[in-house]
Amino acid sequence: MSHIRGGVTGRAILVGIFGTIAVITWIHVAELVLGGARGHTALANTSIPVGAFCALSTLVGINFLIGRLRPGSRMTRQELLTSYIMMTSATVIASSGGVHFLVPAMTAAFYFASPENGWERFHRYIPTWFGPRNAHVLRGFYEGDSSVPFLQWLIPVLVWSSFLMLFTFSTICICVILRRQWVDREKLVFPTVVLPLEITKERTGFWRDRLMWIGFSIAFLIGTINTASLNIPAIPSIKVRPTDISGYFTERPWNAIGYTPVSFYPFVIGIGYLLSLDVSFSCWFFYILTKVQLVFGAMMGWYGGGATSMARFPFLGHQGAGAFLALAALSLWIGRGHLRNVISSAIRGNGDKEEPLQYRWALIGLVASIIALLSFCMASGMSPIPPLILLSIAFSYMIAATRVRAETGNAWLFGPQVDPHILTTTAFGTRSFSLRDLTIMAYLRSITTFDLRCLSMPHQLDGFKMAESAGINQGKLLKAMVWSISIGIIFSFWSGLFIWHRYGALARTDVWRTMMGMQPFVELQGELDNPSKPDTYGLAFVVIGALFTWFLSLMRSRFLWWPFHPVGYAMANTFTMAQLWMPFALAWLAKSLLIRYGGIRVYRRWQPFFLGLIFGDFINGGLWTLVGCFVPIKVYPVNW
Repeated sequence: MSHIRGGVTGRAILVGIFGTIAVITWIHVAELVLGGARGHTALANTSIPVGAFCALSTLVGINFLIGRLRPGSRMTRQELLTSYIMMTSATVIASSGGVHFLVPAMTAAFYFASPENGWERFHRYIPTWFGPRNAHVLRGFYEGDSSVPFLQWLIPVLVWSSFLMLFTFSTICICVILRRQWVDREKLVFPTVVLPLEITKERTGFWRDRLMWIGFSIAFLIGTINTASLNIPAIPSIKVRPTDISGYFTERPWNAIGYTPVSFYPFVIGIGYLLSLDVSFSCWFFYILTKVQLVFGAMMGWYGGGATSMARFPFLGHQGAGAFLALAALSLWIGRGHLRNVISSAIRGNGDKEEPLQYRWALIGLVASIIALLSFCMASGMSPIPPLILLSIAFSYMIAATRVRAETGNAWLFGPQVDPHILTTTAFGTRSFSLRDLTIMAYLRSITTFDLRCLSMPHQLDGFKMAESAGINQGKLLKAMVWSISIGIIFSFWSGLFIWHRYGALARTDVWRTMMGMQPFVELQGELDNPSKPDTYGLAFVVIGALFTWFLSLMRSRFLWWPFHPVGYAMANTFTMAQLWMPFALAWLAKSLLIRYGGIRVYRRWQPFFLGLIFGDFINGGLWTLVGCFVPIKVYPVNW
């Protein structure tokens, strides 16, 4: 590792902060306003966030022009990447799974309460500082055409901003602790850093590569034609989004396969090409295996029939939960030697000079953040044990999700459908928790759901990987990331509130995001109406998923020929792979054929083509989404 580190200059930090503010504004307008009026759209939930990546591409273009006019004033590659890392780690928090879910949740329990749903029964357990409950404020939020009542929102925004900052800082500390093991020792692939590193190289053949421009043109034209088709129906579209093929399977037991989409996302094919063959193969193979399990369950009379507990066979969400927990545990077990060194270095205070943060402070920061989060939960009225269980599962999921991103670059990062909340109630039953505990857990569910697409942690670790590759001072980069995340969170809340109060959360903005804020309380109502005991069958399949993940890891460590990767099994049991199994299969097939008949040289020669697919798809999605923010057209964005 080079000792010459730089790139985190005042100019880069300013560009990163202004870029963060600009991209968050774009996200709000595109996802809330444009998405509400002309169809669902997204700029932050892909593995390479479209908004931040398009901002980086714009900076690269501007930097090129400055280099022609005033060469001494252009930004260095390190500065460009610093600004980009600041934007990716901060802007994703603004979208779904973050502020777009949390803010509606701060108001939903009171606005949607009615005598029919009986939500008044848990109102007394909601702290006054969780969100406004004044009828006039709520009406303005949901119906629009009102100004933001600053004083009514001030305390709740400060409270939840602090919670998100603590949550995000704790994941930064985890990334610091795991960085050396995953980046330097295990040398994980990190496919999502390849394209940003390529487009920022100062002297490279990437921009002159004919194959790259062919891939770029294919992806860009497909998206452009589809946007034109949405606005001019006479123009035929090119179908790349999911098409459900389950309708072709009408006879039992084959009709048990359920929703089975086929898609051809160009950028997903491009990302899949960068993966190792065992990972890309395992992703689609284990997804097919989930369908085999469904058919088998129907043959046995389990799946979809009767009122027996086995009617939920094969418990795919529970298998996925077990796989995620096992991935987190395996990551810590495989790196146990490194973790011992971390603790030893923290005690001695040496051996970690090139880390983004000294291990001593990373451990202290992590422990302090977790204690603060637990204190928040207890101050809101929870007893000590439930938040400890819930946060432990949530952090395990986040470690597993970050590992999955580092090895697969998965386009959309969903966790298991058995989210931390469901897994907690699966293990202990809702009867084990008080009404006060369940009420606060509903709020926490808005942040710790199975929708991990806008989790900052994978982007933080990607940032440290890019810093290591480009020679950026990681200590200074961490401080810049903290600044951008802090400013980004605060700006996300207030700018989002401006839009919701102006357009109305149920009037002219994206209603899906509003309903996701209400969903935890719908689930809470179900828990109160039908209290449950521990779910023995569900818990058994969590254990099965965990044991099978451990088995796959053991076999992979013992036998070089073993083709099945545990990360593929974990992904197959999430909503992610339902959308992406076909692009991964196509990428695996293309890479397999090129390596088999052309060798590694041919594989590398074709890599720019697949990078071009990613590049063209994202630039197309960003360009037309930006146009759609100003011109009344429907947009075909990069979306699932």
